[in-house]
Amino acid sequence: MTTQEVLSGSRFVTAIKELVKDQGLTLEIGSDFTALREALKDQPERQGLAPRFDPDVSEIDEASGFWILGRSKTGEVVHTQAMRMVDLGGRTLSGYLDERFRDFTPAGYAIDFSRSHYRGAPGSRMIAGKVCYHGELWLKGGPGGFRGAGFTAVLARLALVKALLKWAPDYVFGFMFPLAACKGLAAREGYMHTEPGSLYWAVSGRQRPLETWTVWMSRADIRHILQIPPTDLFYELEAEQSRRQAVKAA
Repeated sequence: MTTQEVLSGSRFVTAIKELVKDQGLTLEIGSDFTALREALKDQPERQGLAPRFDPDVSEIDEASGFWILGRSKTGEVVHTQAMRMVDLGGRTLSGYLDERFRDFTPAGYAIDFSRSHYRGAPGSRMIAGKVCYHGELWLKGGPGGFRGAGFTAVLARLALVKALLKWAPDYVFGFMFPLAACKGLAAREGYMHTEPGSLYWAVSGRQRPLETWTVWMSRADIRHILQIPPTDLFYELEAEQSRRQAVKAA
């Protein structure tokens, strides 16, 4: 990365931290995933950590991962997300997931692995090199929550830019439920590429498989979002959400 990119990225991160703090959300950034797991025990709305971020299941430390945790003014945990490096072993992401998709089991579901499967899409067959996995993204909704369009946008971008500054990955990828992606969540988070039909989880007690789509960004894509002021985006999205809520209530 160039010196200018590092400076731009640092200013971007600082702007988001100050913005959400002004809105009553205090952020913590760390790499001790045992501490993250302990913090979540006091948040009944959150499931446990998914295996890829659970230190008892996957090896993860400061060199390979970080998390972001947000607290309200009362100290309640209201936001989480995490990022980690994934060693593809010289394969494409599709080739890696063909063999290792079970490592990305979502938390809180009883999965039947014998009936679950992965299907690679064109982008996943191209993604290779230094790759990061983005997951655990959650915002508390309802009274006292922060599940607004603006918060989703700036907080996800914060993790993407932090990953860029820390590792300069060739790609970042994650998984998303189809309904969320179709409602625009991928775009709000900053992801420029969405691939349907990736992971199909057979869940006990559920007839249809639990489907997730792949979302991904290249390093050039993340550099591009640095050019878009996060504060402008936040206030524009929040204003639009408030307008829609007012129309709905009228």
